[in-house]
Amino acid sequence: MIPLSWNCRGLGNPQAVRDLHQMVKERKPNFVFLMETLCTKGHMDRRRNMLGFDNIFMVDPIGRSGGLALLWKVEDNLEIYNFSRRHINAVVKDGKGQLYWKLTGFYGHPDSSKRVESWAILRHLLSSQPVPWICAGDFNETVDQVEKEGSLIRRESQMVKFRDALEACHLGDLRFSGPRFTWSNRRMDGSFTRERLDRAVANPEWCSIFPKVSVRVLAARTSGHRPLFDDNEPERLSYRRSFKFEAWWANDFECSNGINSAWNVDNLGRVSFAEI
Repeated sequence: MIPLSWNCRGLGNPQAVRDLHQMVKERKPNFVFLMETLCTKGHMDRRRNMLGFDNIFMVDPIGRSGGLALLWKVEDNLEIYNFSRRHINAVVKDGKGQLYWKLTGFYGHPDSSKRVESWAILRHLLSSQPVPWICAGDFNETVDQVEKEGSLIRRESQMVKFRDALEACHLGDLRFSGPRFTWSNRRMDGSFTRERLDRAVANPEWCSIFPKVSVRVLAARTSGHRPLFDDNEPERLSYRRSFKFEAWWANDFECSNGINSAWNVDNLGRVSFAEI
């Protein structure tokens, strides 16, 4: 059980396709949930084949906005339960064909005035009986002011409605590693803003089945959103602290700008990668 979710901001970009292919090749996710695909069924079916998945379910974009896709392999025994422009809801079954757990890919409304409609959908997805449930995607909202840096502060009323919806659905954040912020406006000036808009949340029943799962925030090159990878393997810890450079860092927009800046400072200059 390893889902990957990403607001890719369009898969018409060849670089975005290459990045997605690299992530799938390296991380080997069982399920991939994509938002803002901006692609037709024919284009997405070719992407599915290239990525090595057997099945795809799509919610078509409208004009030049939106579009959702969920990809999976036949052996994972997944069935689509319901969907909208804001979500794809599926159930994963065990070897006997019984419901094992529920997977929801979620995309919160980009318009803050209409985001309450998204929380209504989330509440509607709550099962009447306790079912192991994980929900991942771009919620387009934060739960607290510390999840935003730069620009104007979020309205508290917005965040309260999001927190209330999560609480009503018994969904809590999974522990994560990597950068705290998952989205940025990619502007390298005074208007630079970053927020934690993408997340994976689950209920206690799901966490009891997968107690070791943690979310890894990956690098992004062609989208302002970072991909999320729900890994069932704990990270290996080393007692010897040493600097290691991950190749994926160079793919990240913010990190690559930091690297370029580092090469341009004089011999006394210092750049801390912890600040990037």
